[in-house]
Parts: sequence; C-alpha cells; structure tokens
Amino acid sequence: MNVEEFKVIKNQKLSSVILSNFPNFNFNYVQKLLKQKDVKVNGKRTSKDVEVFVDDIISVYVADDKILKIETVFEDENIIIVFKRRKIETISETGELDLISVLEKQTGLKLFAVHRLDRNTEGLVIFAKNKAAKESLDNAFKNRTIDKFYLALTFGVFEKESEVLTAYLKKYPDKSIVEISDEPKVGFEQIKTAYKVVDKKEDLTLVEIELLTGKTHQIRAHLAHIGHFIIGDEKYGDSAINKKYKNKYQNLCAYRIVFHFDKNDYLSYLDGKEIILDKKKIDFCQNL
Repeated sequence: MNVEEFKVIKNQKLSSVILSNFPNFNFNYVQKLLKQKDVKVNGKRTSKDVEVFVDDIISVYVADDKILKIETVFEDENIIIVFKRRKIETISETGELDLISVLEKQTGLKLFAVHRLDRNTEGLVIFAKNKAAKESLDNAFKNRTIDKFYLALTFGVFEKESEVLTAYLKKYPDKSIVEISDEPKVGFEQIKTAYKVVDKKEDLTLVEIELLTGKTHQIRAHLAHIGHFIIGDEKYGDSAINKKYKNKYQNLCAYRIVFHFDKNDYLSYLDGKEIILDKKKIDFCQNL
C-alpha cells in the first residue's frame, strides 16, 4: 500500500481533485476509496465527497497495482520515449499531476520536455535526459525534421485512399477552439494534413495522419472540416455518434516517430531511427 499526497490548487469536490491527480482512476473507484476511508483531508480520514479548498493536503492510500506506471517504448543515454495514456497532461500549467512528474518519480531522472500531446490524445512523447539532447530535439521540432504520424478512428468512408489536405486555420484561445477555412482569410494560417486509409469497417475508418504543419487541434478540426470527425471528439465531432460507440475521448494516437538529424548533430546517431507503437496497445484499433 502506498500513500500519495498532494495539495489542492482550487476549491472543488474531493472526488474531482483525486481524479485529476490519478488519471487512471474512474469515479466508481474513487467512491470505493472513500467508502473504505482510504482518503485523508488534512490528516483526517473521510468517507464523504466533501468540498476541499486551496492548500488542503489530500492523502490517498493506493494499492501498488493502482499506481500509474508509464510505459517506456525507447530509451538510451540521451532520450526516453514513453506511451502517454489519455487523461493526463504532458506538462501541467495548473499544478495537477502530469506526465513528466510521474515519469521523473518513476525513473529517478531529471527530464526535459521538448513537445506535448493534448490531455486526451494518447501516444508517443519524447523527453530529453540532458541539456545537449534537449537543444538538439528543440531544433529538430522547430525545423520539422522529426516526422510525426498519428492513427485516428474516424466517422464515414473516405472518397480517396490517401490525400494531402490543404486549408487555413484560425485559433480562438479564449474559446479553446479553432476554425478551418478552405480559402485564405485574415488571421488564418495555412495548414497541411496528409492522410492514408489503413482499415475500415461499416461507417468507421482508421486513418494514418502525417502532420505537415503543426497547429493547435489541426488533425481534429481538419478531419471534421472534411466530414470525417474523430470518434469520441466532443469538441469537433458528433455527440450522437460518440454515444453510439460509447466514446467520450478522441480516438487519436501519436503512434510513429521518424528522426532525421544532420551528421554533425549531437543526436546524429538517431538519424533514420523509427519508433513505432504496437497497434495492439491502442484500444480503438481493436474496434475494426
């Protein structure tokens, strides 16, 4: 049995705080913990889903097999690549549990983040183990010399088996949403998204996506714009279809990375290296 402690960062229900700090838990399991009095608020056990407040200390008694474990897909002396599951931020801006803090605790290493995935997008995330590797990876992402491929389970049948889609995207930060246009407009930036059909079944299509530009929500919004929204996407998709397939998180996974480094680069030995996630690990691939 482990005791995990954390500080409340905003006033809310105790269950909400626990769920935000344990992304692998569900509501029913939290209720079970409360019923068993395996939760303390400021040192006192509670069985009720009480309101908690900023700076309260929450202690949760968790069985070993319930501790979140991050799966390492590739590792050497300079980098580590892991599989991020849904419901956890790569790096939290609010102080909530995030991928990098869990991984640092798990490995005992000081790590440097070089890119992110959305909270509800799963897949491969790269961390640097030292500043030289971080600089190399930062430059690679900036210069787009790391090829990133995604798998997405989408609605409908595509007319073409593969295509490079071009459109224009505008971000609305205050609404946390983007708009897509087929024509250039003031405030819109050009985007390019390549897709290839991998598999299909009835009204579902599994596609591989390559990001040729990297903008906020690009894949989700671009696919929805052409009528093939990602299953489970509540923001750009269809709630009735999501309900039909019992999905409330977008079925999107960053599953393949290919490195390209110059011969004089610190990470030149990784040039041409491909890291690919086994599709058996991706839940939504099993729906086809």
